[in-house]
Amino acid sequence: MDTTSSHVVHLGFAEHHIDSIEFGEHQVSLLVHRHVAERMSHAARRRFARIGVLDVPHTLDFEDYDRALDQMIRLVDEFAVELGPPTAVVAMYEHVTLPAARLRDHFGVQGVDTETALLCRDKVRMKEVMRSGGIRVPAFWAVDAATPYADLEKIADAVPGRIVLKPQRQAGSFGILVFRDGTEFLAHARAHGIPDDHEVEEFIEGDVCHVDGVVRDGEIRFISASRYIGDCLNFQNGERHLSAVTFDDASTLARITDFTALVLKSLRLHTSTFHLEVFLTPDDELVFLEVGNRFGGAYISDSLRAVYGVDLVRESVLACMGLPSEVGALTSILDHEDVGASGWLYSALPGSEPCVVKQIRGLDTCPDSVVLSDIPDIGQTINDDITVFPSAGKFALSGASTAEVERDIRRLAAAYAVETAPRRIPHS
Repeated sequence: MDTTSSHVVHLGFAEHHIDSIEFGEHQVSLLVHRHVAERMSHAARRRFARIGVLDVPHTLDFEDYDRALDQMIRLVDEFAVELGPPTAVVAMYEHVTLPAARLRDHFGVQGVDTETALLCRDKVRMKEVMRSGGIRVPAFWAVDAATPYADLEKIADAVPGRIVLKPQRQAGSFGILVFRDGTEFLAHARAHGIPDDHEVEEFIEGDVCHVDGVVRDGEIRFISASRYIGDCLNFQNGERHLSAVTFDDASTLARITDFTALVLKSLRLHTSTFHLEVFLTPDDELVFLEVGNRFGGAYISDSLRAVYGVDLVRESVLACMGLPSEVGALTSILDHEDVGASGWLYSALPGSEPCVVKQIRGLDTCPDSVVLSDIPDIGQTINDDITVFPSAGKFALSGASTAEVERDIRRLAAAYAVETAPRRIPHS
């Protein structure tokens, strides 16, 4: 057994985040499903002391890893013989936050525990806690295949407008259905039934916003608040882009910061990164949507690092390991005098199958506010693996005001396009 360094367990892996991992003098083991393990580069594999391959499906089901907890415990026990008992369990991604918490509780490791992780994953539980703490949430009901039809009728009668049906523990707007009214919802229930582990909630009119940051010992050390221009639901349902722009109004950010602090306190989420989504209604009221104890996906963390110098991926690792934050003084996006506002754009793919890039249009009119981009090469095959948000191009922007950044995002979204052709698979 190596007793000279600590044994840190990482759960889940994305190679483009490898430089955020705290290897140093630690012995770092990795638990990951077979498809990811097989695609890891040799250089990445060499950096881990041990790699445990999990027998889980290669899907976008965010519950798959949690179902493999027994496999994880066996592998960590095996690694501990050589590397020592685990001293930290690191989980940076939505699908691993809950099983990581279960591992911490099993092995007596400090960090976010199962109770808080569940509150950050289960949309019914989190809303119950928010409601009990005086935070406004949409009207909601837990439903499953056994819910009596009469109960569904009561729900439909209680919601005057649009109705949302969504899985309790998925993310990225996967599996969400929005119905025009109770009649359409009930017709769907009669024709298709209601799946297990779902919820029904009222549709809240207004802007959807995302709030991202770092909390340490219960104190928010960095916070960013943005309004979606193109949101996750519309992106998944075929809209052209996913994008957002930060608020440049100090009073709005202050209100959102206070709201966020109350959410984190209700969750007992003391040391972590966070990604919170809220509605901002036409009446200027904040309404809770959902929260995760991890950094924001899509191009959120890349944009914040490029514009404000705050690396939420790295902060996730440090928080899980109990190491000091690299964020200096308490800060928000409005504490950067040279930045009025920022934003990001995640351009959708023109199709759903693997394809080859033939031409890229719109880069000749790319605004000067773009400070970071990730654009495919001509001839590159894209969408050749399962991913949460398939993208044809990503952009981070920084400008003098919210209005200017939003204008540039909309112009870029309208101009930028990738022409593709189907990928030809050679005959054997």
